[in-house]
Amino acid sequence: MKKTISIIAILVLFMALPAFADMTLNIKLNFFGPAAAGKGGPGVTTSFYFKSLVQRNLQVPFSTTDLKAELQKTFNVPTISLLAEGDLVWKSGGEPSVMQIVQIDGREIALVLTPLPKPGVVNFKIGVVEENNKNNIKNILLDTEIVLPDGEVAMLGFRDAQENSYFIAFCVQGRDEKTNKNVIRLSASQAPRKITDVKPVYPDEALKNKIQAVVMGQLAIDTNGRVFQAEVISGHPLLNDAALAAVKQWVYEPYMVNGKAQAVAITFTVAFRLNDEPEAKDANNALLRISAGPWPRLIKKVNPIYPAEAVKKKIEGTVIMEATIDKKGLVTTGRIIKSPDPLLADAAMAAVKQWVYKPYIKNGKAMSVIFTVSVTFSLNKK
Repeated sequence: MKKTISIIAILVLFMALPAFADMTLNIKLNFFGPAAAGKGGPGVTTSFYFKSLVQRNLQVPFSTTDLKAELQKTFNVPTISLLAEGDLVWKSGGEPSVMQIVQIDGREIALVLTPLPKPGVVNFKIGVVEENNKNNIKNILLDTEIVLPDGEVAMLGFRDAQENSYFIAFCVQGRDEKTNKNVIRLSASQAPRKITDVKPVYPDEALKNKIQAVVMGQLAIDTNGRVFQAEVISGHPLLNDAALAAVKQWVYEPYMVNGKAQAVAITFTVAFRLNDEPEAKDANNALLRISAGPWPRLIKKVNPIYPAEAVKKKIEGTVIMEATIDKKGLVTTGRIIKSPDPLLADAAMAAVKQWVYKPYIKNGKAMSVIFTVSVTFSLNKK
């Protein structure tokens, strides 16, 4: 088995999480194969992932029966059996990969998953290595990468040296993210007041190509209120560096806890918007983005409807989204930034689009503005 592990090292993609975040992923994995080795199986086996049917208003539970039905339908496999299953736990700062070993007819097949978690998705490097203990033959059966959104199921097929077809099905059943003990995680509404706000310079290449995007990331503020770390979570290649260059110059009031300054981590957003309305432009021709208060005052709030399926599955958490209000304070557009599950994202969006704010006034004029809002779903407060 040590030799197999040495080959697995070839497949591992070493990746790192943000320096101020610790994360644990709980991964459920099923391994399927032919009921009788060497008999039957599809003519062509491919590797792919399919979106969970929950996103199409249907449900695909992660159960042996349902997964077998999907495999038989998708790959046209007449008979397959569950050969192994595992509950794998991956932790940042530990081993880069998690592994499941399956023994079949004197052979060992190692299933290796190397995740890189990001908000709303996990990038997976997937490797499968076969070792025949009798003949000391080792084969790499699968070496690929996929992007798996939260709430979706990955299904991949491959063949061994004997041309038998096998399948992997896995999903992330839960993630637990914590900041380092020396950094306090704050929501946007709890963020300390920004006292130095440096606007980003719209890159010439982005202006030339009329590129608009919102750069979102996370930053850490030291006990003096200065940004000592910042990184992009999502954005655009032509805009990310400009956003970071501005963010790293921001200065906040120190965040105090019991009279003592504390280092804190918050999310940030920098919007690059081209707009033809003169009153909606700032010096960089960008639509006004409120990244630190004062926030528009909410005057009509519609509570979201907790999806029955989410209650059944005990799904809870906070949906973070970007909202745009017009000059009358009506929400015109919304975009999900991060959500624990697509079920909650849809419910949050439906509610927020009915919210009404007091018009945002600047220099005596009502303006359209963009800002982030959060909607929390808690089973204890349902």
